[in-house]
Amino acid sequence: MLTFHLISDCLRPLHGRHLPDCIKTVRRFLLATPLALTALLPALLTPSLAQAQSCEAVRAAQGAETISVHCGGAPSATFDHNNQLWVAFVADKHVYVSRSQDQGNTFSDPVQVNAVAEDAEFNGENRPKIIVADNGTVLLSWTTKTSNRFTGEIRFSRSTDGGRSFEPPRTVNDDGLAIGHRFDSLFLTDTGKLYVIWIDKRDLEASLARSEDYPGAAIYYTVSDNLGASFRPNVRVSHNSCECCRIAVAPHGDNNIAILWRQIFGDQIRDHAIAVLSPDGMVSDLSRATVDDWQIDACPHHGPTMVPASSDGQYHMSWFSAGTIHSGIHYARYDLASAAPADIIKVDGTPGAGHPSLATFDGTLYLVWKGFDGMSTPVQLMRSHDEGHSWSAPQTVITTDQASDHPLLITSSEGVFLSWSSQQHGYVFKELSND
Repeated sequence: MLTFHLISDCLRPLHGRHLPDCIKTVRRFLLATPLALTALLPALLTPSLAQAQSCEAVRAAQGAETISVHCGGAPSATFDHNNQLWVAFVADKHVYVSRSQDQGNTFSDPVQVNAVAEDAEFNGENRPKIIVADNGTVLLSWTTKTSNRFTGEIRFSRSTDGGRSFEPPRTVNDDGLAIGHRFDSLFLTDTGKLYVIWIDKRDLEASLARSEDYPGAAIYYTVSDNLGASFRPNVRVSHNSCECCRIAVAPHGDNNIAILWRQIFGDQIRDHAIAVLSPDGMVSDLSRATVDDWQIDACPHHGPTMVPASSDGQYHMSWFSAGTIHSGIHYARYDLASAAPADIIKVDGTPGAGHPSLATFDGTLYLVWKGFDGMSTPVQLMRSHDEGHSWSAPQTVITTDQASDHPLLITSSEGVFLSWSSQQHGYVFKELSND
């Protein structure tokens, strides 16, 4: 019993206690009690994941119809201002929200967001998004497919009672057309401006009606000044975006945001563009962000990631390309003033590597991505302590030889966490900043 309490105390959240001291305590105990080694070794070798378990195991224990974050499609996570974890996911044509007060070790019963079933998208590039405002309002957006011909609507719902119930979903694209509106992103500024950004084909439809050529789609956005009670009219950011890649979003000042997306340049070159958006519909600093010369008349389903750098107007970004100039996953630091990237490095050029995610915490820049070694898929991690000028060697955080989602980095006031889902492990939530 002493063994159990000793290890349990060491491995639970440390509440300010030093991990090295904890490890020394366990080591002294093991040296003093040789017989304890056999009993404790399995626990010590278990990865420090937040009670990850496969959906198969969950449903074997709780029933075949169990709705769980471990069985959900394309989960997305966020922290509220109390560092409580919230996760949104899709199951049986419904969006669900579940929360955790112990950093993913246990979860509340999922709450259904949309009472009426709809074909909500759930894949790595197109998943529900969730944000919790400081006043406790839970904000959600997602894409609902309206046909099998790549049409859809951008949906929004919110909870004003702490996630116990949700308002009926609303469509935020305001054109009323049965066309493609997909790949939404959601962002809330510190001043309470709520942005929804997505890929939109209304200009393509108008061009086709005039018998004019229109490569790709367009980027549109809308803003709410009252946490989603109402939204302003839709605004176009750019013509000729790629049709099917996620849009990266980062703050720019108090009210504005910067976005990074895959754009079509010239004759089907699909690199990236960047722009700054304001709540009143002003688009500025629109320029080309990457020059890879990836010429492909197809949908890569491979969007970028971006976070602010320490200098105003600069952003860390990472992306995938199969271009003739850059191929594989790359990192760069982009400066809006000079409209040019710097410190470009190849992160991983091996076949199958992709889907990077960036985060910053306490002066350290974190980058994760999916690799492939020919047999299995490892989630890889690198760190930079000098604003991306140099990086640590890649390390494997977790691996699987089964189907898996794209890795995402989630930041709280306490650290950086990996949010990831796989058939083998279920939903994984793991702190990276204390590793």
